[in-house]
Amino acid sequence: MSDSISWAPSPLTTRIEVNGPSHVRFLQGLCSNDVVALGVGVACEAYVPTVQGKVLAHGYLLKDESRVVFAGLGKQATDLLPHLQKYAMIEDVEVIDHGTKVPAILVWGNEAAAWVAQQIGQTDLPAPLRHASFEVEGEPVELFRTTLLEADSFELRGPGVLKLVEGIPSSAESWDTLRILNGFPLHGVDISADHLAQEVNRDNQAISFKKGCYLGQETVARIDAMGHVNKKLVSIAMEPSGEMPELPASLVVEGKEVGRITSLCLADGKWRGLGMIRRGMNAAGSKLTCDLGTVEIVA
Repeated sequence: MSDSISWAPSPLTTRIEVNGPSHVRFLQGLCSNDVVALGVGVACEAYVPTVQGKVLAHGYLLKDESRVVFAGLGKQATDLLPHLQKYAMIEDVEVIDHGTKVPAILVWGNEAAAWVAQQIGQTDLPAPLRHASFEVEGEPVELFRTTLLEADSFELRGPGVLKLVEGIPSSAESWDTLRILNGFPLHGVDISADHLAQEVNRDNQAISFKKGCYLGQETVARIDAMGHVNKKLVSIAMEPSGEMPELPASLVVEGKEVGRITSLCLADGKWRGLGMIRRGMNAAGSKLTCDLGTVEIVA
C-alpha cells in the first residue's frame, strides 16, 4: 500500500494555539470566519486581517474542547504571533507558539485514507476539515484531514509519526506542484499583508459574511457591497517556452503590467501557476497575450 501514497514533512509549519476562558470570543473578533459556529473537532479556513482588512495571515482554525489552533503554510508566526499577543493582553487567553516542535507529516493519494486508517487502527476517519486525536503504540497522534490538495490529504502530528513512513521515499518536491494545481495560496509567496482578503479569491472558504464584527471587517464588508476588487489571485496555464521565468514574473500587455505570476510548476506538459491579475483580465477562460507568451486563466 505504501506505493499508493505519497508523503512530505507537513507544510503547515505555523502552529499557534489560543486557549483560556474567552479563547473563542477572542478569535471570533480577530478572524474572517465564524469560530463560534464551529463544532468541536471541526476546522475552517480563515484570514486574520489587519485593521485595514488586509491578510496578515491565512490558514486553518482547528477547534478543540478547550482551545483553537491556527495552522498555516510557511512562516507566518513572525507577524501573527505578536498580533495575537497584543490583543491577548486585554483578554483572558493564552497564546502559545508551537511551531515545528512536534514532528508532522502530510500524507496524500488515492489510497491515503486506507493507509492512514491502517496505521492508526481506526476505520472511522474524520471527514475533510475535521480533526481528531488518537494513540498509536502508546503515543499521541493528532490527525487533520486537510483541503490543501485536490487529492485526499491528511496531516499526522505526533512524536512517532516519522516511524509510520520509514522506508517510503518522501515526495517533498511534488507537494508544492499539487498545491499549485489545487489553487491553494502560500502566504509570503502568492499572498501577503499587502493584499485585501477578497483579492485572495477564497471568499467561500475563508470568509463568513454573516458573523458579527471583527478586526478589518469594515473593509471586507465594503468590498462585498461594491461587488469586486481590482485584482484577484487566479490559476493560470501557459505553453512552456524556454526556461521557466524567475518569480514573481510580471505579465506585461501592451507595455503595461496587468499582473504577476507568483507560483509556477510544470504539470502535464504545461506551466501551471498562480497569479495576481487585474480585473477585466482575470475571468476564467480569458487568454492574455503578453511578453511571456499566451497565458490562459484556468479558474
